Amino acid sequence: MLNLFVVKEKYTMTNLVTIDTETFLPLAGSKANKAAVAKVADRLPALTQQSKVFSRSNSQSMLTMMTLTMMNGQSPMRMLRQVLAETNKKKSALAHAQVVHAEMLEKVAELQLIENPTPLETAKLRKELITLDDVESNVNGCFKDVAILIDAYEQLEKKLGMESWDEATFEAEEKRHHIRRAFELLYRNIIQVGRATETPIEYLMQYGVHAQQATAEVQGYINYTNGRISKGEMLSASDCENFLDQMADKYLHCADEATERMFGVKEISNTDYMLRLEAAE
Repeated sequence: MLNLFVVKEKYTMTNLVTIDTETFLPLAGSKANKAAVAKVADRLPALTQQSKVFSRSNSQSMLTMMTLTMMNGQSPMRMLRQVLAETNKKKSALAHAQVVHAEMLEKVAELQLIENPTPLETAKLRKELITLDDVESNVNGCFKDVAILIDAYEQLEKKLGMESWDEATFEAEEKRHHIRRAFELLYRNIIQVGRATETPIEYLMQYGVHAQQATAEVQGYINYTNGRISKGEMLSASDCENFLDQMADKYLHCADEATERMFGVKEISNTDYMLRLEAAE
């Protein structure tokens, strides 16, 4: 684990200059509003502390409900892959933050060693301490994001009943994912513009699904759903997701037929080229 956190005593070591990062002096030569300065001096520390609640760009809800399903839909294997992709990005960010953090500590130490600092040197020290605090807050937020992603990963594995999986497992689900996704885009098209557009039509046919057959399925579901809503039934998005699951299962064979038509075989994925992970002892 990266040791990115440094106790605040680092900033107030014996014989080093100490400074209150929440106290801002009026600019030299300025006519500062005394009432505003007093208000900031009184309330800024509390607001700064409260802002640490938002030490990351996304809430837990956004990270799990939006980031993991964006461009993928509710495809379990794709969601697992997205968790890993997001985790790798956070890991790289933490590695970069470690370097930035160490560099800033050196700058702070140099400024703290200055005896009888000038107003400019004092202002620079205050700036570095505030920035350092921001870096540590962002790093803490990054750790929380990774922890949330790990929770999501473990829940997905538990839901799928998989203790381990590899590239072959992922590839085995790809055809179903793309058929499901194509039906999802077709559904959105018909809801938005009342007809199928080129993108979902091409997507469906790439995976062997007859575009008119798919359109009839989706239009039938929309008509059926409109009838239920008109009778006062309260539906959630799960109803649509279940329909998409059914379409993926029903038309999965079309992908095999398309592959066989083009390449002469139903399955062209070659496991010899795939990374296989050995279970940890």
